[in-house]
Amino acid sequence: MNWAREVALNIIKERPNEEVYTVASGVSPSGFVHIGNFREIATPYLVVKELKKLGKKVRYILSFDEFDRFRKVPGNINKDYEKYIGKAYVDIPSPFTDNESYASYMENRFLDELKAMDIEVECIYQAKEYRSGRYNEYIKKAMDNKDKIFDIIDEFRTQDGTEEEKANYYPISVYCSKCGYDTTTINSYDKNKGTIKYTCTCGHEEEINIDNASNIKLQWKVDWPMRWMVEKVTFETGGVDHSAANGSKAVAERIVKEIYGYEPPIYIPYNFIGIKGGGAKMSSSTGNVLTLSDLLKVYDKNIIWWFYARFEPMHAFDIALDNDVIRYYSEFDRWVKLYFNGNIDDKNKSIIELTGVDENYLNNPNFSYLATFLPVVNFNEDMLKDLLKKEDIDVSSKEFKNRLELAFNWVTNYGLDYQVKLLEVKNKEFYDSLTSLEKEWVEKTISLLNINYETTNDLQTALYDVVKNGILKDEELKKSQKRYFQILYNMLLGQDKGPKLGLMLMAFNREKVQDLLSI
Repeated sequence: MNWAREVALNIIKERPNEEVYTVASGVSPSGFVHIGNFREIATPYLVVKELKKLGKKVRYILSFDEFDRFRKVPGNINKDYEKYIGKAYVDIPSPFTDNESYASYMENRFLDELKAMDIEVECIYQAKEYRSGRYNEYIKKAMDNKDKIFDIIDEFRTQDGTEEEKANYYPISVYCSKCGYDTTTINSYDKNKGTIKYTCTCGHEEEINIDNASNIKLQWKVDWPMRWMVEKVTFETGGVDHSAANGSKAVAERIVKEIYGYEPPIYIPYNFIGIKGGGAKMSSSTGNVLTLSDLLKVYDKNIIWWFYARFEPMHAFDIALDNDVIRYYSEFDRWVKLYFNGNIDDKNKSIIELTGVDENYLNNPNFSYLATFLPVVNFNEDMLKDLLKKEDIDVSSKEFKNRLELAFNWVTNYGLDYQVKLLEVKNKEFYDSLTSLEKEWVEKTISLLNINYETTNDLQTALYDVVKNGILKDEELKKSQKRYFQILYNMLLGQDKGPKLGLMLMAFNREKVQDLLSI
């Protein structure tokens, strides 16, 4: 059983009488949404899929926290945007497009990525919700209970708050109706009238009534639980940084129960995701990001789902962009074949089902072949197709075209050190170390390459036959064949291993190969 099914079964066990199971995610449009943020979507969405398989009615919602303040300029945004710090994301212009807000640009970009991952979700735009007045009664409830909220938050702080802090505490921020910034100070609150008096650093002073205000935003630790109650959330996930014993989640659970009278949703934390070889932790606010769009240029969506489905949420893992890309493609292809052949265990079967693969996936060519031989043929697609036809690969399929593009993107952007190159000069020092028998094998290979073989398997078979010489024992023959291949790789590449030899010899210029072997 995969982890998502276990979570789904636990949700049903704990909340057996739910007519609709509301599963929630939330994302801030502070910058490009990176693959670490995507765990906020992937984790609950996989649970959604399992809940539906179990016959439950599910509502899956994604909140965009676009009414939050712009706190800092990401590294990939013009520094001039510092002038917007303190405004809501929804009120800042897009740095990349015209007639669009900063928030909508980031949101629409992310939604396009979710569509590419086949994710269907109901979006809730928090600026719209706040400005529509939908939350006003809950804002008033928070203000009316501000002292109680202060006490709850204070219990989770290492240093006790003072009476003065408590008196001046308000669980909201106010965007100035004149300048649009949250550089405001609340001077007083009239509980009976529901009115707030505030002043702004721009010089504006105003009294507003909560009942019809559209510029008030609850602070995060109150906003989060308020939305649990409003949307009747059954299940939610959150980053491990929010999930500590004295963290935001613990505070929110107390507030939703004691202020809003709602039972907190079932909750599981998730850990961080890194970039293999990347270094710093990904952050939208700093600009150090690898987005889903970036990832989809190297991996197909099924493999990406496989990453998130196979690792439990608290299992931190790295997304590889180095040579491990080859290994992951090989491993996933193997599991898919086992799945469709019916030779797979129940747990991995359920994981593969979460990736959304169908039988057409079996038409995909070997990623390693594509990545290896694209540079060999100087990225000439027709030459590559002619070569791989000799491997009995269908080069006309949609799957071939798609995977070829992925391999091209990986090789040109990340896999430069993976490229197989023939030696520039003959490896005479290695040749001189060979036995007379081993030198005979090399001579036979030179002659063998004068023959035009129909397929790479024909050439591969001929290569295996080079070392037979009357050897009858399988163990001795395999040992000799292994040594023979090692010799050829050293003579041609200067290393002990390489790609499939028959395919490699057909890919490289025959005269160049024969020259390197002729010493």
